[in-house]
Amino acid sequence: MFRFEAERSSRSLRRFTKFPTCLVTDDPNFHSKEFDQIIHVTNIGRSFEVKITGMQLSPFDKTVYLDTDTFVCNPIDEVFEFLDYFDLATTLEPKGHSVNFWKNYQPDYPIALKGVLHEFNTGVVGFNKSQAVIDFFSTWLRIHHELNMYADMPTFREAYLQSHVKIGILPHEYNFTGLKSLAIAHGKVRVIHDRLGEKFNDLRPHMADFDFMDRLAKRINKTEMKRLVVPYLGVIPYNFSPYYIKRKIKRMLGIKIKKKRESFVVK
Repeated sequence: MFRFEAERSSRSLRRFTKFPTCLVTDDPNFHSKEFDQIIHVTNIGRSFEVKITGMQLSPFDKTVYLDTDTFVCNPIDEVFEFLDYFDLATTLEPKGHSVNFWKNYQPDYPIALKGVLHEFNTGVVGFNKSQAVIDFFSTWLRIHHELNMYADMPTFREAYLQSHVKIGILPHEYNFTGLKSLAIAHGKVRVIHDRLGEKFNDLRPHMADFDFMDRLAKRINKTEMKRLVVPYLGVIPYNFSPYYIKRKIKRMLGIKIKKKRESFVVK
């Protein structure tokens, strides 16, 4: 499943970049025209550990890593320039912490700065091949093993707290998640990160087909104003909120904006 997703993700990316793409896999028989380079390894690790190993094996001086369930719908090459200022680039995880993973794997672990420093969403990660980043990946892998954690985002955050790397925070639109519930966009969405495909007889989400994702991306980016994306309903611009509808009605009734000093006069 993941290799087919990776092909779809790479296909979406290649529309917007001339930089080479690379896949790391433990399948010696896997070949695909969607990648400029395929690195075959015998042991890539278990579960989410493969993400760390894959990043360590990147052949490039600057890399933008993408999860397989991503769909690129606008250029993201700007991240390479962003990496002139930072060691790594990623987005913050909106929900803060992977509560269920901590509860299931390390319920007594003292999470430093809980509620203050969010986890980083590692679905889109830019990084330089510097000694600081190489050391960071080694720390991340070590902590991942020590905590025996299934998920990678909690251990990425813990590694950051024990390292000396500079992480630059990308806008949420570079890793646009949450579309199965409610998602808010403020500018041009560049990477959609969600499995939005459905099957009648299966509750497990899967990656929607390329054309579906392309149509969805175009609907989301029809406007770049602040907007709410609601499953099955579509995209709702900010000026359709009850507040702005009420404000428009008041204007239609001839009510005007008063001067600030008149608005705050106490009678």
